[in-house]
Amino acid sequence: MSLVSAILESLEKMVDENGWSSVKSVTLRVGAMRQVIPDVMKFAFDVSVKGTPMEGAELAIISVPIKFSCRGCGAHWGEEELGYLCPFCGGTNVDMDQGMELELESLEVQER
Repeated sequence: MSLVSAILESLEKMVDENGWSSVKSVTLRVGAMRQVIPDVMKFAFDVSVKGTPMEGAELAIISVPIKFSCRGCGAHWGEEELGYLCPFCGGTNVDMDQGMELELESLEVQER
């Protein structure tokens, strides 16, 4: 619910700053590490937008999988090999390249 509240706060600010009358659709990119359950987020969004310029807006969620890379050998891999050791060289100098996203991908709005 706190993620939805933060998103709505940002959207309301954008609506005010740009003078839009309403938001018709919202598309988010959400990383797997955010542990968001899309149906739960959509339900919380639908309940929270009542009486706001986002009421009736459709929320779409693009799930972003976890991806890692190794600074030692340069290998890349996905969440099928979870852990903080490189599955190719055993190195510990590993970066998470994606999976923490919570980004606005697109909006469809109604201008005044």
